Amino acid sequence: MTTAAIVAVVALLLLEWLSPWRRSAPQTQYRWLTNVGLMLLGGLVVGAILPFSPESVAAELRSGWFNDAALPPLVEALLVFLLLDFWRYWEHRVYHEVPLMWRIHLVHHSDTALDITTAERHHPVEAIIAAGTLLLLVFALGFSAAALAVYVTVATLSAWVSHANIVLPDSVDRPLRTWLVTPAVHAVHHSEQQAQTDSNYGSVLTIWDRWFGTYTDPASSPVVRFGLAYFHRPADTALAPVLMQPFEYRRGMAYPERVDVPAAVRSGVVISEAWKQTLLQMAVAIGLVVIALWPTIQDLTSVWSSTEPYQYAWLVLPMFVYTIAVYHRERILAMTPQPSVLGLGIIGIALILWTVAYVVDIRLGQHVALVLVFQGILLSALGWPVYRQLFPIMAMLFLMVPAGDMLQPMLRGLTVNFVEWFALLFNLPLRIDGFVAYIGDHRYVVVDACSGLTFVTLGGFLAYSFGTLVFRSFAKVLALAVLGGLLGVLTNAIRVWLIVGVDYLQGSQMDIAAHTDLQWLALLIGIGLLFFVTLRLSPSGGWLGHALSAKPSAPRRLNRFAPSVAGVVVLLVVFPVQSLGTGYAMSTLDSLALFADRQPGSRWVNEPETAGERVLVVPVTPGVEMLLSAKQGIHGRVDESGLYPGEAQGWRHAATKGYRACDQQACFDFVHLEWRRRDSDEVRHALYLYYVDTMFTDSRLTYRVASGWQGLVDPASSSGLLGFRSDVYPPPALIVAQTQRFKSILENAGADNLVDSLAAVTRSQVTR
Repeated sequence: MTTAAIVAVVALLLLEWLSPWRRSAPQTQYRWLTNVGLMLLGGLVVGAILPFSPESVAAELRSGWFNDAALPPLVEALLVFLLLDFWRYWEHRVYHEVPLMWRIHLVHHSDTALDITTAERHHPVEAIIAAGTLLLLVFALGFSAAALAVYVTVATLSAWVSHANIVLPDSVDRPLRTWLVTPAVHAVHHSEQQAQTDSNYGSVLTIWDRWFGTYTDPASSPVVRFGLAYFHRPADTALAPVLMQPFEYRRGMAYPERVDVPAAVRSGVVISEAWKQTLLQMAVAIGLVVIALWPTIQDLTSVWSSTEPYQYAWLVLPMFVYTIAVYHRERILAMTPQPSVLGLGIIGIALILWTVAYVVDIRLGQHVALVLVFQGILLSALGWPVYRQLFPIMAMLFLMVPAGDMLQPMLRGLTVNFVEWFALLFNLPLRIDGFVAYIGDHRYVVVDACSGLTFVTLGGFLAYSFGTLVFRSFAKVLALAVLGGLLGVLTNAIRVWLIVGVDYLQGSQMDIAAHTDLQWLALLIGIGLLFFVTLRLSPSGGWLGHALSAKPSAPRRLNRFAPSVAGVVVLLVVFPVQSLGTGYAMSTLDSLALFADRQPGSRWVNEPETAGERVLVVPVTPGVEMLLSAKQGIHGRVDESGLYPGEAQGWRHAATKGYRACDQQACFDFVHLEWRRRDSDEVRHALYLYYVDTMFTDSRLTYRVASGWQGLVDPASSSGLLGFRSDVYPPPALIVAQTQRFKSILENAGADNLVDSLAAVTRSQVTR
C-alpha cells in the first residue's frame, strides 16, 4: 500500500468517525476483522495463482490495439478509462443476473453494515476472476501501464468513497451523482431489498446505469437495511462462515427476520469539552515532536520501505487510528481525560535514551525513544487512569520499531534445522556446514532472507492487532501476538519443507521465482491459521460493551498544559544534540593517510554502499586486501558492506564465526564471514574488527559506545573499521602483522610533530 493510499484510507476513516454526514453508528465487532481477512486472503490467493499482475503485463506488453494505435497518452488514458468502467458495469451486472456468479458475489452483499472496509469484502474466488479478466483485457488490447494505473487508482478511490459510512448533503450529492457514483447511489445497491440491490451497478460513472435502465435514484428509494434477507445473524459475520456462504446458499432459503438497527438511523459524535482541550494539546505536542525528531522519523520510515520484514509497519499507524477512533470510540469518549505531569517523566527517560543512542549511533535506540516520547505525550494528555485502561492499544505503536533483527540469527539457524529435520524424517542424505545444507546433490544456502523474519513480524503484528479488537487484557493481547509470531515460524517451516520436498520429488532444484510462489502459499496457510486461532480464542463480544470511565477531577494548571510542555521539552533537548559536530575526525584521516603513504598501491575509494565514508584499500598479498575506514562526525557507525562480495553476482552468506589471529606478541579477535557463490564451490572470506584509538574489539556495541563517548570528550580521537577481504583462508601471521602495523600508527598519532608532518600528506590524499 502506497503512502497516498494510506493517507486516503485514514482520511476516510476519520470522516466516518467525525463527519456530521455520518450515515449511522458504526457496527464493527467481527465485521471489520472479516472484511480485512477477506482482503488479505484474496490478495494472497491471486498472488499465488496468477503468475503476473495486470500492471506488470501492461508495462512489458508491446502488442495489442492500443499499442499499435500509438495514441497520445491523454487520449489513451480517457479511452481506457471509459472502456474499463463500461466493462466493470457489465461484469458487475453479470454477477447479479447469473445464479452461479451470484453465489460468489453475495459475500460482498452479506455485510450488514456499510463502510470503507466493505469495499474490500470479496470472496477469494471473485478476486481471482476479477484479476484474471483484467489480465485478459490487458493481453487482448495492450493498454499502457500508465493508462491502466489511472483507471485502477480512480476506481479504487471511488470504491472506498462510495462504500464509506457517510451521506453527503443533497446539494452536493445531487449534482455529483449525475455522472459519478456517490455514497448515496451505491448505498441503494447494498439494500436488503432485492429490487434495489439489482440496480446501480456502476463502478465510477453512473452513465452506464442510466443508459441501460438500471439506475435507481436514491432520493426516491430510501434504504431500510443493508445486507441480505439471509446470512444476517451475528454468527454469520465471522470469517469462516462468510467463506462458506457461496456453498450454503439456496434460492428461496428461509431465514429468521432481522432485528438489527435500520440503516437510516443516524448518530453524531459527541465530544466533551475536556476531550476537545485534550486533543488540541496532543496536536500541539505531537507537532513539536515531529519537527524536532523528523530525521529519526525519516530514518524509521526508510527502514520500513527498504526492508521486507518491516513493510507491515506502514499499517501500524492506520490500525492504531482505526482502533482508537472507530472500533473503541464510544468506550473512549465515555472516559474523562485527566492531563498529568507524569508523562514528563517518561519523556525525560526517552530523551536520555535518544541522546545516548544518537551519540553512539544506535538507530534501534533512537526508534524506541521516539515511540516512548509519543507514549509520554499520551500519558500527559490522558492521565494515568485513562492511559492504563488503553495501554494495550497504546503499546501497538511499539510495533513500528524494527527490532526483529535480534531474532534474525536464531531464525536463520532454525531454518537450517527445518531442512535437517525434513531430511532426517524422510531418511535423505544430509550434510550441514554452517548455513549451508547439502541434501544429496542439492545445496541450500540459508541467507538472511530465508530466515522467515517476514512471517514472524507480520504474524505478530496481525495477531496483536486482532487482540486489541477482541481482548481487554494486555496479557492476552501480548500472548496472542506471541502466538502469531510462532505461527510465522511454522509458516516458514512449511515454506522450507515445500521447497525441499518439491525439489526432492522433481530431482532438480527450482529457481528463486518458484520459491516466491511457495512463499505465497505458505503465507496463505499461516494467515488462515492465525484467523482460525483468533476466532477460536475470541470471547463473546470481545472488548466491546465494556464501557469504562474514569472518575473526573479538576486538573491543576500545570497538569492541564503538560502535553504542550512535553513537546517544548523535546524541542529544547533534541535540537542541541543534533547540532553536535559532524565531519571526519582529522586524526583518523591523518592515521589512514600515513598508513597509505607507507603501503605501495594503496588507494582511496568511496564504496557505493558507504557513500560519504573515506575508505582506504591496501593490497597485502595477491588475493588479500585490507580495508580501513573512518567514522564520520560523533557517530561511531561504519559500514562493513564494503568487505562483502556482491549478492548480484550470486554470492550468499554461508557462515559467521569468531576468528582469533595471534603471533608471539599479540592476539586480535575478528568477525569472520564466509561467502559462497551459488551453484559453485567458490568461497570468499571477510574479517573485520573496530578500533577506537588503540583499543580493538570485534563487538559492534562496545565499539559504538566507546566511539560515541570519545567523540564527545575528544573529537580528535581516531576510530573506524579495519578489515580484510580474501579469496583464500587468511593466514593469521599476515593478519596480525598488518593490524600491528596500523596500531603502531595510532599509538603515535597523538604526537604533535607527527600530526604536523602528516598535514601535507593528509590534504593530498583526501583530495585525490
